[in-house]
Amino acid sequence: MNFKGNWERRWHPLLKEWVVLAATTSERPWSGETISASGSEEPEFDPKCYLCPGVTRASGIKNPDYIKPYAFTNDFASFSMDAPDVHHKSELETVEPVHGTCRVICFTPRHNITLAEMNVGELADVVSLWKKEYAELGSHPKIDNVLIFENKGKVIGVSNPHPHGQIYATGFIPRIVKRELESFTDYRRSHGEGLLEAILRNELEKGKRIICQNEHFVAFIPFFARFVYETYIVPRRHVARITDLTDEETLAYAEIHHQLIVKFDNLYNMSFPNITMLHNAPTDNNPENDHFHFHTEFYPPMRSPDKLKYLAGFESGGGNIINPVNPEEAAGRLRQAPVIHYKHKK
Repeated sequence: MNFKGNWERRWHPLLKEWVVLAATTSERPWSGETISASGSEEPEFDPKCYLCPGVTRASGIKNPDYIKPYAFTNDFASFSMDAPDVHHKSELETVEPVHGTCRVICFTPRHNITLAEMNVGELADVVSLWKKEYAELGSHPKIDNVLIFENKGKVIGVSNPHPHGQIYATGFIPRIVKRELESFTDYRRSHGEGLLEAILRNELEKGKRIICQNEHFVAFIPFFARFVYETYIVPRRHVARITDLTDEETLAYAEIHHQLIVKFDNLYNMSFPNITMLHNAPTDNNPENDHFHFHTEFYPPMRSPDKLKYLAGFESGGGNIINPVNPEEAAGRLRQAPVIHYKHKK
């Protein structure tokens, strides 16, 4: 067994915490739950699906017969602009209101397709809607952060297979976004350049963790990856938010995003479960927000073709994530995956 890079800690500069590499754990005998790539075909239109065009949702609201990406406010949102304005603080109990809203983004009217199975032009339409939603939601005086994401796959906990993502716009800045902003700001003050700019330069110099790239973006598994196929898409130019991208950069982002998720699907010949997070600057008018570097992070839960990565005792209770595969090895596998897509069963 090659022990190089095993049993070591790697510093995560964006989150300011350690990631543990323990590649021997991937060789452990496994008697736990496994997953299968097989499944039944979905119809192109499902009259029982509350995300399909023309269907009446549980709220009684009927979806329009949309033909492009479509956004609406979640009928059962986790946040509300009308949240009770409660304030309470004592030594052990503090309460603040949660103002905000949750939006659902239907990527396409077709029920039986994924982002990876759409073409680049269709994905570019989704990116354009992301930009529009970020701008509109972020301009609201009660909103301090706009988090755009996609949960894909039943193993992630997705209950509806219709291709869709979500946006959580909140009156507070989530912990990870706040930590990243602090890291970006501290690094620029101490080094005179952006943190992700320095990380990107290092990745390009090393080359071994690069997955794909184009004129404006680079996709790579970072040196400090917490999950086996955790991948970043980073713009070469410093931009704080998705709305700062030019039209040319927007198309380039759609192209590399599409290329990467097709590689994910082809890696194990399955519709690859994944959490995709777009990391944008907060929207609370803090001048330090311009130090933020827009990027996208992908957290696939797969550790092998039939096994998931679970955060168990040490990781959940101790707080340090253990990666069972060296990032350099994972990057090599993903880099070699084809970029020509074919129809996968869900």
